[in-house]
Amino acid sequence: MGLRDLITGTRADPIPEDGMGQSLFTELLWAKRFRGLRRREVVWSDPSEADKSAWQEHPDISRFGDFLVGVAHVAQRRCWIVERIWNGWPDPPEFAFFAMEAGGEVWAAADFDRWPAPWRKPPVLREQSA
Repeated sequence: MGLRDLITGTRADPIPEDGMGQSLFTELLWAKRFRGLRRREVVWSDPSEADKSAWQEHPDISRFGDFLVGVAHVAQRRCWIVERIWNGWPDPPEFAFFAMEAGGEVWAAADFDRWPAPWRKPPVLREQSA
């Protein structure tokens, strides 16, 4: 795989099982969008059964965590927070964030351990930390 393939996401080999096949450009775009969303006030709510089903049925992101713990709607996008029970060094951070377009396309994605100050945790996580 050359630099051009890395940047554009063009690949001759199959997509690795630990990613979604995104290009380096897309990865950087998602990171930029996540940084912007971290500055916004977001009130997260507990997921409904319909939210949990939608997350579990998504072909790409359902494998990036163990439990859907928060949902929010921000700027016409559905946002999900997924918790991992296998976190901490050398494993990935405790939470994964996804912002989805109406058609199910990933608009932003990131891993994180610390909740942004403007974000209000969903009730299930506030009860756990109390």
